[in-house]
Amino acid sequence: MVPPPLLTSAPSRETFRDRTVERLVHNVRELAAVDAVAIVTVDPAHDAGAHWAGWFGAKTLQGAAGTFGGGPLDQGALGLVQAVLERDSPLLLARLDAWEATPELLEFAVRELGPRRARSLWRSLRRASVVACPLRSEDGQALGALVTASLDRGRPQMSVLEVVSDLAALALERARLVEDELRRAREEVELNRATEAVSSSLELDDVYGHVVAHAAELTAADSAQLTRLNTRSGALRRVAGTNAAAEPTGRGLDHGGVARVARTRRALLSEGVMHSPIQLGPRLYGVLTVSRTDTEPAFTRGDLKLLSRLARHSAAALANALDFERERRIARALTLGFLPHSLPELPGYESGLLYAPALGDPAGGDVYGAWRLRSGEVAVLLGDVAGKGVETAALSSMVRFFVEARSWDSASPASILEQANAMLLERLPEDTFVTAFLAILSSDTVRYCNAGHLPPLHASATAVEEVPGRGLPLGVESRPQYAEHELRLDEGDLVFAYTDGLTEARSEGEIFGEDRLAQLVDGEARAHAPEQLVRRVHDEIAEWADGLTDDAVALALRRTASPAARSA
Repeated sequence: MVPPPLLTSAPSRETFRDRTVERLVHNVRELAAVDAVAIVTVDPAHDAGAHWAGWFGAKTLQGAAGTFGGGPLDQGALGLVQAVLERDSPLLLARLDAWEATPELLEFAVRELGPRRARSLWRSLRRASVVACPLRSEDGQALGALVTASLDRGRPQMSVLEVVSDLAALALERARLVEDELRRAREEVELNRATEAVSSSLELDDVYGHVVAHAAELTAADSAQLTRLNTRSGALRRVAGTNAAAEPTGRGLDHGGVARVARTRRALLSEGVMHSPIQLGPRLYGVLTVSRTDTEPAFTRGDLKLLSRLARHSAAALANALDFERERRIARALTLGFLPHSLPELPGYESGLLYAPALGDPAGGDVYGAWRLRSGEVAVLLGDVAGKGVETAALSSMVRFFVEARSWDSASPASILEQANAMLLERLPEDTFVTAFLAILSSDTVRYCNAGHLPPLHASATAVEEVPGRGLPLGVESRPQYAEHELRLDEGDLVFAYTDGLTEARSEGEIFGEDRLAQLVDGEARAHAPEQLVRRVHDEIAEWADGLTDDAVALALRRTASPAARSA
């Protein structure tokens, strides 16, 4: 004969403890001659509420109960369990209807089954004898109760049920320990994965997005938000969130939960909402909030602990991203404060200038500028300070300032760089040097001096060649004895100067290099005006390398017909 089905709650989310309870119910009905078995589990340590699973053997009970055989229990349905746990010994009820807590049990049956089926079940059970045995762990913690019912009052087997309840308690405790260990291991893996994702970027918006996404995932929340606190004004500002449509009305930021956590620095658990401060030492970076539109299942203290751990891990990532953002902002301010937005008018020349900051870096050491001399000629400077960051940006600005200052009373590129070198020797860090290419333009001639910089390219009607001459970088020796050169340009000739952000671009470990750049300029120089040429060269290299990792400067100058020739 096939036994009646065992009915349990939520089979799609069945846990190790659920399967243990199923086996226990099956074993009890095999060992004891009873007509109904129920095992109620409670887990106050994890705020998990109470659940039960049961089996109905008698046909009259099956017909009345239908599919009513398992699920969560509310507080009103725990009277029998609470009674047996309080007395801490088995409870025998000769007749169920003689028990003083029967009204509460009936109310639960009516709520779950409806009046008609509840009356039918009650008619079958009211004269049943009931045995309830407490289930406790070895250290005395309440695990639940084993409840059996017999329609024949002479059949309960107390001794068997007491032994079975002891074995059931051991099995439940083992199941709980296994589940706790599995849960901790799973949470640790998920938390490590979340931490890696949160720390994978220094871009502030990316960090914000990773924090809220993983907060919602870890806690099975419907929505999450990250709120920053302005320490000066005290204002709260939401900076990131997921699924704003799922945020419960009347809970969260609008009703002071975030403000309370920001003030007290303590995590907060309320109905359907959890808040945790994101702080590192005394510094508060924000408040992390998750919520559920439906308060069942409720958040637990374990969920709050997990959210708080993620918040602690996120604090370091936020600190790094904020410091990086601040450093980038300062570096950009230092760099752009000394950079020309456009070249001054150059009679007899078409010009193109491109400055492309690298994505993700605060600032590089690229130096460039163009200014008019007292003689009316125009000076053009390109250079590079070794390093990145705020310090390097400050050094770049200093180099640009010194070179321009020394050009006030001199039109000799070599003399200007020698004087700038003398000033920089005492100011540059010992392991830092500066490459520089300084050119002074007249109507058809370029006078220049190269202090260790990449040689510009000269594109004539017949070839593309490197501009000759290269000396020591600035800041290396006190008397570098720079050489000055002169390049005469025919009409249509072009000079292309650049920094190493272009030539050191990489694709799959291969460097772009100076030869490829020369070929690219050779192929594009005659077809494009200088302004388009610098952009096209940058875009071609960026596409080849799938993005540039260093700042890049490109300057293109093409000699045009002189004013006298044009008028003729």
